Amino acid sequence: MSYSHMLKDSSSKDDVTSERLEGFLSEALGAIPHIYPVEMEGVTAEMIQGASQIIRSCFAVLEENLSAQISLPEISLLAGRLAARGEEPYLYSEKLNVTGVPYRLADMDGTYAPVIIKTGSSPDKGVWMNDRLHITSFAMLAEEMHESPVKYGFVLYARSGIFRKVNIHSTDRRQVLSAIGRVRKIKEGSMPDKQESPLCESCNYSDMCNVRSSLASKFF
Repeated sequence: MSYSHMLKDSSSKDDVTSERLEGFLSEALGAIPHIYPVEMEGVTAEMIQGASQIIRSCFAVLEENLSAQISLPEISLLAGRLAARGEEPYLYSEKLNVTGVPYRLADMDGTYAPVIIKTGSSPDKGVWMNDRLHITSFAMLAEEMHESPVKYGFVLYARSGIFRKVNIHSTDRRQVLSAIGRVRKIKEGSMPDKQESPLCESCNYSDMCNVRSSLASKFF
């Protein structure tokens, strides 16, 4: 969450250093027990130290990628918007009966752009499909609340320090609506066909998942 402040305050790539990243990490380590007191129960100092070392191993990549984005006008504008606003917006659609809270909803010169943070690895180009649909869902919620079309959003891949712009396409919107429809059917009691995978072995709901395939289910 501090990357935007670093980019906003930096005038050259020399301003992005491992020392500043170390400072951000120290702040995060101090804040986490207060933000997640329940989740941190049982977490030992050794576990925190091990996780910190994993994060430090990403510093070289973070320095390189963040430095390369300082001179990009659009990313610079986004960093300024993110650094200036501290609240996470609550989005709700009465038409879709869906709620969501992105990391930020940035005002990019008159148009709103949802921003999300992902902690996993980043693809070589663009964003992962799940992330694209995640951004699209927030865009659709923001459009209804603000009565203004949303054309794009941003995904921040925190592990690599890369901001990726995502243009919202009609095909993405169609897939989001399809997913909402499937979830609605599940809430109404119509379970989808069971699909076996290695994840089933560790799933807490595997005993409940006894849906049988039918010809009709292939059409809905």
